[in-house]
Amino acid sequence: MTSDDVVAARPVHPADEASGDQPKTGDRANSTERGEKPSPDEIAWREAVKKARDRAEGTLRTAEETELRVTDLRNQLSASGQGAGDRNQTMAELGAVGDRLKQQRADAREAADQLNKVLDEGRQKRYTEEEGPTPVSKSGQPNEAYYRSRFAELNQSLQDAQRRVDLYQNRINEVNQRITSNSRSGDNFFIGQLQQERDDALHSLDQANEAYRKAQAEIDALKDQARAANLPPGIFR
Repeated sequence: MTSDDVVAARPVHPADEASGDQPKTGDRANSTERGEKPSPDEIAWREAVKKARDRAEGTLRTAEETELRVTDLRNQLSASGQGAGDRNQTMAELGAVGDRLKQQRADAREAADQLNKVLDEGRQKRYTEEEGPTPVSKSGQPNEAYYRSRFAELNQSLQDAQRRVDLYQNRINEVNQRITSNSRSGDNFFIGQLQQERDDALHSLDQANEAYRKAQAEIDALKDQARAANLPPGIFR
């Protein structure tokens, strides 16, 4: 895998991230701050954000899953006990999956760029994304819809983090092998590039592990909160 192969999709900016050129709150307050219903334009923007976010997250998830498949196929090639026919079949699949991965990464970058563009447009107009359900309903009762949706969200975050832990560990292992195989080449510049790739992957691995721990802790806290509200445990199934 080359340095081009490990380029990730551009990170998506959160909707409430400060922007140096966005209007100040006092200059143009949004509808939520004024206690008004959102305008038709803001409602349309919210729908556009939702679609763009779903696409950005989905395309990135697909690319990451495909990268893990590439690693599995490479491991199959190096495994003992395979006949010539098995190896040829694995190599053919590896080539097809590798080509698909390149396109999926391009799709993920495009989707992330589009989401960031939509978010930037909303920041300029002081739009805010639609709020989800609250823990307590208008009647003052625990809101099961909140707990179900929040659990689904956190569970997806947990799965995403675990997949990225596996993905970045695979990258680290592969770069380490490349450093070892090129250690006698005398090309210190190339070795330095590989070491930088490894450092980047190690940093991303640390972030993925932290995201996993955070999601798990938030799931545990959500379940404790639901128990305190006397909600049945079945809402998390």
